[in-house]
Amino acid sequence: MHDHIVVLLLWTILAVVLSDIRKGTTVKSLCANISTQMLRDFNYALVWGKSAVHAPQRCGLAHKLDDEDVVQIVTKTIKQQQNSTSYATLAQEYQDKHAKKRLEAKKQKQRKLRG
Repeated sequence: MHDHIVVLLLWTILAVVLSDIRKGTTVKSLCANISTQMLRDFNYALVWGKSAVHAPQRCGLAHKLDDEDVVQIVTKTIKQQQNSTSYATLAQEYQDKHAKKRLEAKKQKQRKLRG
């Protein structure tokens, strides 16, 4: 974890505690600190706490968080992700990566059997 932000993770509901050094952080930086995939698939956030006008407030990546805000990150659905222009590229990269891993595992197993 980073020393400037402590995150308690229960699926996608986060309790944000900020230090006095940081005057606040955005939803975007919170997502980036947790996972780049979460940032890529971000749809919207629900925020409860001091920074929210009403509870919960539906927010975007630019929303500034205050101390002890509770944030729920909602990612895109599979259908929304498939409609994205980069989905085909991401899917192909994922398949290539795992095909390479399977091939390496197969080669390693064959080397082990040969002794």
